[in-house]
Amino acid sequence: MKGLPFAREGYAYMGLSLFFTLLLFLLNIPVVPIISLIFFLFCLYFFRNPKRFPASNDEDVLISPADGKVIDIKDLKEDEFLNKGAKRLSIFMSLSDVHVNRSPCHGTIKKVIHKDGEFALAFKKDIEKENERNYILIENGDSGEDILVVQIAGFIARRITSYVREGMMVRKGEPIGIIAFGSRVDIYFPQHYKIMVSLGSKVKAGMTIIAKREVL
Repeated sequence: MKGLPFAREGYAYMGLSLFFTLLLFLLNIPVVPIISLIFFLFCLYFFRNPKRFPASNDEDVLISPADGKVIDIKDLKEDEFLNKGAKRLSIFMSLSDVHVNRSPCHGTIKKVIHKDGEFALAFKKDIEKENERNYILIENGDSGEDILVVQIAGFIARRITSYVREGMMVRKGEPIGIIAFGSRVDIYFPQHYKIMVSLGSKVKAGMTIIAKREVL
């Protein structure tokens, strides 16, 4: 994934749409080639994978795992992976956002677990428990603390892909997966982190600082 201008999941869509666009133009079929060309351009835009550089490599900060809008910030107890109180920040990805998700910190992948589920709207209550989702648990290499990233499918998004597996080392800002065609990404981290964004903030994966660890 490193250095590729497009997410690999998009190459099949782009290749087929370009092939049909050229074929339909050669066959001189009216209107349809234009539609096919528009779909090809949409795929180029949607599956883009621009180079990203973290706003800070400070070991005390976490960066956003997804592009989009912050739609929820909550203190809760995460019983399944962290087994303790945590802060959760939820990011909604629209169709116009880059959909490659990135690691919020340096570290080691401890678990990758995919769970089947529904495909409800990303704004619906409790979709993090009901919708299809992929859990990525990262041991922060700087602090040793566990950071949980959850990719959640939505009404339009029907495909979640993880680029990482258990035992892999990841760098801050490195691609860890993609959700095709929108939806939501949640990140859980310890309660002693200070949130650096607010509800409604626009964030960019691999760049925006979302939280900073406070001295205990």
